[in-house]
Amino acid sequence: MTTKSNNKETKIKDIFNKIQTGVTNIIESGEYAKFLKFSKNFHSYSFNNIVLIYSQMPNATKVAGFKTWQSMGRKLKYGSKGIQIIYPIKRKYEKNTTIEGQNSLLNSEEKEQKQTIEYLTYRATYVYDISQTVGESLPMEDDKLNTNNNIELFNYLKSFSPFPIKEIEIFGSTQGYWSPKGKYIALKKDLSIDDKVATLLHELTHALYDDFDYKKDRNLSETFVESVAYIVADYFNLDTSMCSFNYITSYIKDDIKILMELGDKIQKTANKFIKRLEDDINNRNIRIAV
Repeated sequence: MTTKSNNKETKIKDIFNKIQTGVTNIIESGEYAKFLKFSKNFHSYSFNNIVLIYSQMPNATKVAGFKTWQSMGRKLKYGSKGIQIIYPIKRKYEKNTTIEGQNSLLNSEEKEQKQTIEYLTYRATYVYDISQTVGESLPMEDDKLNTNNNIELFNYLKSFSPFPIKEIEIFGSTQGYWSPKGKYIALKKDLSIDDKVATLLHELTHALYDDFDYKKDRNLSETFVESVAYIVADYFNLDTSMCSFNYITSYIKDDIKILMELGDKIQKTANKFIKRLEDDINNRNIRIAV
């Protein structure tokens, strides 16, 4: 048992040495900027694990464990070598502590108290990049338009919004969000103009028309909002189907009943949103080239 424990400790120590070596190599090679850009794809991973992933596969874009890829309908290519990372495990134990002093006032049970000590241990595990897998397409693989054809529509929507629009740096795949508490809409600042339009329409729909309890009905909320945003975008001749349909599919998960239940609500809300925009455009005598 001791030998097995020592082997595990040695393995974890070796991994942490790899992290230190990886950081040194990144800095000395002048690739820190490249590493920062790389790290945006792995916002759910710790800094240490991002260094490990980068050191072993600098071209990785999306990683997951074997079982996660399986659940997504994808399998590993023959001969794929895993990317080693560390997995933290929370542990705790109870320690008896003796209270010194005031002995005359404390009985034996009161003198001894149990203290819960929490600590972290680590184990090695493996993840694989999407390039090492084959199978079903992921819902969000093509989630951007990457075009800049609707600057006037974007500027108009910013002026229309009853809430402040903040273009900020957002890490990971999130393109924007509506903050109910802060009463503002955030957009990822490095998106293309057309992606900003699509995202802004989505978040405006959340802000103006989404009456679902998000914690309980997230699938309904996101399906409803993106469907409305797609219809409104299409009305203004912006085709968002390449990202909207994948986004919607990722939430309905082949349960067509969700769309059937929401169909009437989606259509009525889209009509209401379009009319509100058209009335505002006409009242302000705005011309938009689309």
